[in-house]
Amino acid sequence: MKKGRDSGNKNENEQALWDTVTRSVKPYKPSKPSAAPAGKSIRKIKPARAEANLPSPVKIQEKTDAKGFDRSTETKLKRGQLPLEGRIDLHGMTQTEAFAALSSFIRTAVAQKKRTVLVITGKGRRFEGVLRQKLPQWLAEPEMARHVVAVTPAQPKDGGSGAFYLRLSKPK
Repeated sequence: MKKGRDSGNKNENEQALWDTVTRSVKPYKPSKPSAAPAGKSIRKIKPARAEANLPSPVKIQEKTDAKGFDRSTETKLKRGQLPLEGRIDLHGMTQTEAFAALSSFIRTAVAQKKRTVLVITGKGRRFEGVLRQKLPQWLAEPEMARHVVAVTPAQPKDGGSGAFYLRLSKPK
């Protein structure tokens, strides 16, 4: 097979381009993580959207000690066996937006006589999601606390550790 005139020239141009590109490339050598150099301290980076007026994060705790909440219902709630009557997904919201949306959602659900709802906060990076951490404090706010009887992490099918079942109080 005979090479055409352009074929040889094309390979030379490509080779010249390749040589130009690869001259500045150095082989990747992964470095071992080390402590900060002497005399230099590592500073912690603050979140870009820290919102001072909202409560600080706390650990998720189950709230299942309300009056009239029997063991059977508690077990069904933890297992995700109660029918979900509503859900809200807080992904992508700021803390302020998420708090307002959650508050409105709970008021509406109670008005519609819903008892079991799902709140999806997301897990966040390394399970440190801001909304996930804020949820217990938000639910402890008097406006919401009077309506929430129980909180428990959701089953994997409903979002796992990035979601929570809320059992709402019976309408009066």
